[in-house]
Amino acid sequence: MMKIFKKLSAFICAGALACTAFAFSAFADTNRCIVEDNAITESEANECDKLLEEATKDKGIEFSAVFMNQPGLTDSQVRSLASSFSSKLGNSVVMIVNYGTNYAVVDANGKCTDKLTNDKCTKIFDKYLKSELKDKDNVGAVKAFIKGVKRYTAFITIGMIICGLVGFLIFFMIMYFSVKAKYKFHEKPNTSNYLEGGALNFSVMEDVFVTEHTSRTAISSGSSGGGGGSGHSSGGGHF
Repeated sequence: MMKIFKKLSAFICAGALACTAFAFSAFADTNRCIVEDNAITESEANECDKLLEEATKDKGIEFSAVFMNQPGLTDSQVRSLASSFSSKLGNSVVMIVNYGTNYAVVDANGKCTDKLTNDKCTKIFDKYLKSELKDKDNVGAVKAFIKGVKRYTAFITIGMIICGLVGFLIFFMIMYFSVKAKYKFHEKPNTSNYLEGGALNFSVMEDVFVTEHTSRTAISSGSSGGGGGSGHSSGGGHF
C-alpha cells in the first residue's frame, strides 16, 4: 500500500511539473508575466507585464516573472523550472514565485551572470523581494525585482564611486606634498642670481634629451572574434 501511495505521489508531482512547464512554453512568447492557477489577479498580471517589458527595453536583458500556486512542488523543482525557463530566453533574469509553498527564486542566465552571481540573486530576494511577497504585493514585488537586478548589474555602482573619490583624494594629497617638498625654496628667490651685467646671460645653450620613448605594436598572428558570455546562477528562499 505504501509503495502504491509513493508512486501515486510521484506521478502527481511529475504531472504538475509537466503541466507547469507546458504553460511556460505556451505563453513564453507572448507574456513576460506568466500566471498559473490564478495565483495573482489579471490586473496585477497586466501591470507586471508592462513593468517587465519596460525593464527589458531599458537594460537589454530579458525580464520575466512567473506566479503560480502549486503546493505539490518542492523547492528544488521550482528552481529547476526557473533554470529551464531562463535557459530558453537566453540572456535573461527570471523571478518565479510559488504561493503554494511560499517559495521564490531569482534565476539568471547568459551574459548577466557576470554580475548576477548566486550570491547577488540571493541578495535580490532577501533585500528586495522578500518583504513585498510577505505582503502579497505582487506589483511591488516585480518593481523590487527589477530594482534589485538594475542595482547589481549597474556598470558603475555607488560603492565604486566612493572608492574612486577616496582613491583620487589620497593620490592628490600624496602628489601635493611630494611636489611641495621637492620644490621648496630654502631661501627667498632673487632675480639677480640669473643676471650678469644687467642682462640675462646663458653660459651654455644646447638641447639635452633626458628621456626616450619607444612604442611597440603586436602583429596579429590570426583572426579572433568576441562571443557572448554564458553561465547560470540563482538564489531565493521562503517568505
